[in-house]
Amino acid sequence: MRKYFKWILGAVLTATILTGCGGSGDADYISAVTREEGSGTRGAFVEIVGVTTADGNDNVFVEAEVAPGTSVMMTTVAGNPLAIGYASTGVALSDNRVRAIAIDSVMPTVENMLNGTYAIQRPFLIGYNRDNGLSELAQDFVDFIFSAQGQEVVADRGYVPFVQDAPQYTASGMSGVIVVNGSSSVYSLMQHLSGAYRDINPDVRIDIHGAGTGHGISAARDGLADIAMSSRDLRESELEFISPLTIAIDGIAVIVHPENDIVGLTLEQVRNIFLGEISVWDDIR
Repeated sequence: MRKYFKWILGAVLTATILTGCGGSGDADYISAVTREEGSGTRGAFVEIVGVTTADGNDNVFVEAEVAPGTSVMMTTVAGNPLAIGYASTGVALSDNRVRAIAIDSVMPTVENMLNGTYAIQRPFLIGYNRDNGLSELAQDFVDFIFSAQGQEVVADRGYVPFVQDAPQYTASGMSGVIVVNGSSSVYSLMQHLSGAYRDINPDVRIDIHGAGTGHGISAARDGLADIAMSSRDLRESELEFISPLTIAIDGIAVIVHPENDIVGLTLEQVRNIFLGEISVWDDIR
């Protein structure tokens, strides 16, 4: 019996040494977190980083954890020291629960997006039904977005304004309701744009829904939304019924938990993590 217990104790100690302190075999395994299918952020990320098949289809490995929305992505990475994910820079850089890392030694700053040195960047778009056009009220809101005041909101939120030397906007005195639907990444910026517009035009109500890029485009197509929000370029099939307008340039920051000592990765390393070809943090430290 004593010999049996000695064998059991030796096995337990050996397992503990092999699996790391605390007894977990996943102590140093990378926990990759991706957005849901149909997300504009995911679409832009996999295309830019190259997490695709030979024919260009999404190829994020199936074991990656899926975060349905920007806020879930941030909470998931913030809650796991072994996690790595990605999010709009306007959100990622303002949330101290996570830390953005350099890609190819370049940080995702506005300056680096303007000079083109940060690799993972994409447009923020709005769109409207090509056949129906914009209502007079929705057009007035769009005019505000492209005005000096609207583009100042874009810059203040950490994005790159798309329009330089934009004209001043003058209050229209209009009233009514505008419905906006789409990308959860653009959602936060749209809320701030809406607030600034309503400070000038208090009789206008703007209902904003961050249901995802695909949902927003469908809503605009079906007449359920005046304006769609997209965090990726529109596909050819979508351009048949949606007219797009670029309102800002956004970087996609690669984010980790603050306790992670990784300072930066190469684009190739990020690609291989989300393809499932790199799975252990010590392999890239």
